[in-house]
Amino acid sequence: MSSGDGAKSRRTASDGMRKLRELMHKSDNLICADCSAPDPKWASANIGVFICLKCSGVHRSLGTHVSKVLSVTLDQWTDDEINSMIEVGGNSYANAIYEAFLPEGYHKPHPDSSQEERADFIRSKYESQEFLKPRLRIVSSNSSLEATYSRKHTVSNASHSASFNSEAGMVEFIGILKVKVIRGTKLAVRDLISSDPYVVLTLGQQKAKTSVVKRNLNPVWNEELKLSVPQQYGPLKLVRLFATNKLWIQNYIDIDIS
Repeated sequence: MSSGDGAKSRRTASDGMRKLRELMHKSDNLICADCSAPDPKWASANIGVFICLKCSGVHRSLGTHVSKVLSVTLDQWTDDEINSMIEVGGNSYANAIYEAFLPEGYHKPHPDSSQEERADFIRSKYESQEFLKPRLRIVSSNSSLEATYSRKHTVSNASHSASFNSEAGMVEFIGILKVKVIRGTKLAVRDLISSDPYVVLTLGQQKAKTSVVKRNLNPVWNEELKLSVPQQYGPLKLVRLFATNKLWIQNYIDIDIS
């Protein structure tokens, strides 16, 4: 990439973040879409809502196939993620869909609600999609939301993650831990001549995984993984896994924790 192309790319990224912040400062987006807490600094890029830190922890526990959580002030956003937020228009537009049929007398959580109440509402709203127009289901893609009519829940892998979500959603999160996985060196051969390594981090019931590097004994990831930090948390566990004939091998790997 030439210096001119690099400068153009940086200007484009800066323009995108400026538009995102302008959207965040619109009146309807000055409170959390789920509990109305003031000054939300987090967002679900694929749903298109601005949310507070407490709600972001519950969103993160749903998995990125339901809600991809990013910080407006700390994270790097892709053009597709920014465009998805702008296309939705923010909280009022998304809530007009996801809360279109709230039961009469139903009370949304408020900023001081318990984490159990908050988690129950968010799972019902986005994962089970209980408040949509009957038979309308929203399928989350990489960069946008697609509506589809179906009699069944159409969010992929929802049943697989349900047991984890029900437990993780009950936990109150106090922050975000960022871990940068850099590289592995001189890994063991697991597939005759090579390996397909990747890294899994676990914190309590949460898991975060890097991409798989095919056929490489000295893989380089340079990937940042994020985990929500609960009030009561144990050690961060690191596992390097080799997918080979359903055999799982644990070993060590270099990481930089920030």
